[in-house]
Amino acid sequence: MENYIAVRAHGLKSRLLTRNDYEQIVNGDKDIGAFKDYSLIGEKDTLEEKLEKIYRVYVSRITLLAKASQEYSPFIYALLDRLEIENIKIQLRHILGYARPVIYYPYGRHIGPAKISNLKTESSIWEALRERDLLTTDVPNFTTGLVAEREAFLDFQYYVYLMKQLDAVRIDKEEKSELKEAIKSEAGLLLAYWTRVLKPQTVENLAKYSGLDAKPAEITLKEESTTDLLKTIHETIMRKIITRIETRHFTTLPFVYAYNFYAKLEAQNLEKILLGKTIGLPGEIIIRNLIFLE
Repeated sequence: MENYIAVRAHGLKSRLLTRNDYEQIVNGDKDIGAFKDYSLIGEKDTLEEKLEKIYRVYVSRITLLAKASQEYSPFIYALLDRLEIENIKIQLRHILGYARPVIYYPYGRHIGPAKISNLKTESSIWEALRERDLLTTDVPNFTTGLVAEREAFLDFQYYVYLMKQLDAVRIDKEEKSELKEAIKSEAGLLLAYWTRVLKPQTVENLAKYSGLDAKPAEITLKEESTTDLLKTIHETIMRKIITRIETRHFTTLPFVYAYNFYAKLEAQNLEKILLGKTIGLPGEIIIRNLIFLE
């Protein structure tokens, strides 16, 4: 069954967009809806409708793999559960007064967007997460009123949760070790990100409280902007973690982990293109902010 899921993931990977496809969309030579997997996206759709349909493609791709095996589905679904954590972040920002549109990712295995939108207090959010076992510890006594501190805690809790789901999966010892190292490395890169946003001691305390076994990775940047940092992190994950997994575990469960990264990256690239074109960014700037598989 493990080989079967990996083969299906390879088939899905072959349908991912290429650099040339992205450039055609950015330059206006093709609409996103011209590509088969995104054919439900119409030119007259609103920005919100287009973004929702893009992420529905990502969700449907990973769900297809999860449904193929009852044994491995908890871990595969846990990869998708990242969107649920991102929806919680969106609602937290809304509750704490950030003036921005509230657009949720179209996914909710534990707490759907409709439920999340009805959570009106910070305490109700933590309680909802606890009820669905998405928190592995109590909520810490936050030392600032910053939403960033809460978002960092959610990130750390997600990686602890993901590792817990992996522990429950019965796969080859080497495969599991590779996946654990990948998750730990990703977490280390996120730790590095949060130490640029919050005080390093605050981040260290949150990680320790969460039970996250990882240390901030070393990241060298020419500039200190958050956008550059996040792009560097994603490129590093792909170059040093995902590519290694893809080449070493071509026909086993770790390849699904790699494919999930690629599929989510495609959705994020398309989101950047739509947002960039909406605000009138030059095409070369939009392209520069994308991450390509090649």
